[in-house]
Amino acid sequence: MNNKFKRVVCACMALTMLASVSACSSNDNNSSSSAASTADSAADPDASSTYQRQTIETDPVSETLSGFDLSEYSSGDEDSIPKDFKFECEAEDGKCKGSAAISDSTFLGDHSGKGFVIMISKDDSVTFDIDFPAEGSYDVTLVSASDNGGAEASVTIDGDALTTFTAATTSFDNNVAERVLIGKGKHKIGIAPQTNAVYIDKIIITPSAQIDSADYDVNRQLCNPNATDETKRLYNFLCDSYGKYIISGQYAADNKGTESREFKEIYKNFEVYPAIMGLDLIELSPSRVAHGSSNGYDAIINAKDWYLNQNGIVTMCWHWNAPEPYIMKNGGQWWQGFYSEYTDIDLAKIMNGEDQEGYDMLVSDIDTIAQYLAELDDYHVPILWRPLHEGGGDPKWNNPWFWWGSSGADAYKELWQLMYDRLTNYHKINNLIWVWNGQNVSYYPGDEYVDIMGYDVYADAGDYSSKKWYYDYTKSTTSAKKIVALTENGTLFDPDTAMNDGTRWCWFATWNGEFTLKDMQLSGEYTSLDMWKKIYTNDHVLTLSDLPDLKNYPLDTEKYLEEHPDEAPKSE
Repeated sequence: MNNKFKRVVCACMALTMLASVSACSSNDNNSSSSAASTADSAADPDASSTYQRQTIETDPVSETLSGFDLSEYSSGDEDSIPKDFKFECEAEDGKCKGSAAISDSTFLGDHSGKGFVIMISKDDSVTFDIDFPAEGSYDVTLVSASDNGGAEASVTIDGDALTTFTAATTSFDNNVAERVLIGKGKHKIGIAPQTNAVYIDKIIITPSAQIDSADYDVNRQLCNPNATDETKRLYNFLCDSYGKYIISGQYAADNKGTESREFKEIYKNFEVYPAIMGLDLIELSPSRVAHGSSNGYDAIINAKDWYLNQNGIVTMCWHWNAPEPYIMKNGGQWWQGFYSEYTDIDLAKIMNGEDQEGYDMLVSDIDTIAQYLAELDDYHVPILWRPLHEGGGDPKWNNPWFWWGSSGADAYKELWQLMYDRLTNYHKINNLIWVWNGQNVSYYPGDEYVDIMGYDVYADAGDYSSKKWYYDYTKSTTSAKKIVALTENGTLFDPDTAMNDGTRWCWFATWNGEFTLKDMQLSGEYTSLDMWKKIYTNDHVLTLSDLPDLKNYPLDTEKYLEEHPDEAPKSE
């Protein structure tokens, strides 16, 4: 690779273990797989409930960038497109497909030309044949409308989804898909609805303005002032790489780490590992342990190995199985105890004091998880900690599917703040980078409790658009400048498109099971094998072997470069 530092990772992994887990927001391990123990687990999987804090010695730090290239990203196309280029066409002059139809009605306000195009379903589209003078970034302005003022639509090029835009108004107005990367020559540019009906009056295409790299300059102070140096070093690296690279991530089924089928298949196909390993503390939930779950400690074992021995980054979520009295409702099984549908926990009553017993049980559960996080803290393993994820469900439908979000935003925020206080101030756990992905801006607990914001996107198979709407929506949560990450995903996205249009997720983290595998092999069902390869060989996607030495990464990069000017990025 010519744009980033590469170092060889020597690893030999046996491909022997069967692993399966299903999507985060659809279903979970069944009772038999949940209760399965493994040879690598501690003899007593619940040993950490009596874990005693200790101090583990580490090697002396010798700060280094390890040759990591911090040059700003440049698409190289800013001056290639003639400044006076402009394509403008009435929608009715395009080619309609499916049930797309032309109307001259005025129920959406005045339209230009002879009419406009109505598109109702995903099978509908209108396309335009356009000859582009040069490869580069173009703004696609669509004079458009929708019934509810928030319908999403795809912009396609030669049939492939490239990006999205939102028809944000109920009468015709300009709605823009910015910085669409299009190659030189003749292409078919199409518009197709993703959700509700979309009405297109006109299309206008012009050259894009250059992205300001300052958009990715974020607050470098963690919300926990007592964060460990290892945690600060990781966060500083994330801040440095944000906007320049996208970090690859993958959730490991059943917390099996590099022994998971997902990691084996990625390595087998591309001879690299993802930089981020996703693990889940689900099986350490006390109500699951009470029902026989015994392999939860694998998450701790593999978190230690990934960071300490492999120089990898660890992200952890917690599908929090509700306390015992609240689970197995509405026909649900004990292992479905994190879903709103199968629990009867009323978080609002717990947080306002009406259910003191429930409050005490939640605190007890947090204290149990704290012992495992404390162990990782003592071993100097920083964690991208992502609790209470997807609390708001889908903001378009207001449908929280996990119990921690189903009582509304206020109760959710109080629980987040309780957890933050309990882990940070009571248990003195200082290795956590707090990652919030409540999926709804009203569920944001406050800048002082959040380091990084994220969103979980499960797009249609083959939709390789940058998921810009979700990125911009998440970014709009606060005026504070924070990193934005794609904290879970099914279908992957085209990294060139994302870098080019400014949707520069700090990382992605593909969920395990069907989104990665089919018949025990890397699957092309959601993401084509060609796109998998493009992603894992892309100059601006970081894999494990691309990471600098995280344990010795500078605490203050600006100061480090002042002291080591020979390592400063050179202007092209």
